[in-house]
Amino acid sequence: MSESFCPTCEDYRETRVETRDETYTVRGKPITVHVEVEVCPVCAESVFDEERDAAVMRHVYDAYRQQEGLLSAEDIKAIRQGYKLSQRSLAALLGMSQATINRYENGEVQDRAHDEAIRACRDPSHVRDLLARRGDLLTDRQRRQVESAIADAGSGSRRRRGVIIRMPEEMTELTGYRVFDYDRFAAVALFFCERLGRVSRTVISKLFFYADFLTFKTSTVSLTGAAYRRLDYGPAPADYGAWLSQMEADGLLVCEEVVHSDECTGFYYGPGPAAGGLAVGFTPHEREVLEHVARTFRGWTATAISRYSHREPAWLNTADREVISYAKAKDLSLSLPE
Repeated sequence: MSESFCPTCEDYRETRVETRDETYTVRGKPITVHVEVEVCPVCAESVFDEERDAAVMRHVYDAYRQQEGLLSAEDIKAIRQGYKLSQRSLAALLGMSQATINRYENGEVQDRAHDEAIRACRDPSHVRDLLARRGDLLTDRQRRQVESAIADAGSGSRRRRGVIIRMPEEMTELTGYRVFDYDRFAAVALFFCERLGRVSRTVISKLFFYADFLTFKTSTVSLTGAAYRRLDYGPAPADYGAWLSQMEADGLLVCEEVVHSDECTGFYYGPGPAAGGLAVGFTPHEREVLEHVARTFRGWTATAISRYSHREPAWLNTADREVISYAKAKDLSLSLPE
């Protein structure tokens, strides 16, 4: 129990927390939700608590969005991050203000016109068109990041909780003779986040590459079944930005967004609240590979590991944006210690 001021009794009371159904009106529509409220034990009226009431209103707005078929705050954030866009950059492409995108991601209900504009960005071809028309509003680096995210798409697609995700669904030398396994992919991300602490999006994409290709080099089968493309910043998993956003949506990863001095945005990942529930068993050999990759690149910056990956024959001998064959793993610079 805590002491709060009850406006009905006009006195401070030792309040209690109750769970009850309450109805709120959002844009003229009644929304009933099951919420926790702080209650005065004398008059039984609810008492204002800023933090608790803010959480209640987020719940109410989420329920309204679901009822009206609008994107959730998490959906909006996932779409934006899938293209490596900052709030400012997405706002510029859509002709909105950064404050508008920020409010929507923090719980405020968007209007339907804005919802449709943001929802359309699930289609990479639509974002490509926005770049052609409004890309001059972005910095060169921001534009390259978005172009890289658009190009980072494989041949097959599916949706997980509203995020478009692409990965070749085959078992050939392009996937290391393993069908892509989302749980294994997520478990690899968690392994590196737990071993190395906060890991940037660029660094983790290269760690995936070295773990998969070193596993194939030493056992003729990949670790996750992911396909990799030759991108400007080095080899990276196909559509890896969307996969990372999906892991965040699933609670496996948490993402910290950092705006650097040049106004470009960096994304850094760590284990999420659901990380402990992911049960994936790696073989002793696979674990040896993961440990070796983690030890090798501990402390490396995004620039350093990108430059290092540019020296790999797998990257040098693959056409721009094309999928890298695991057959090239035989020339990988990294080897397991004898």
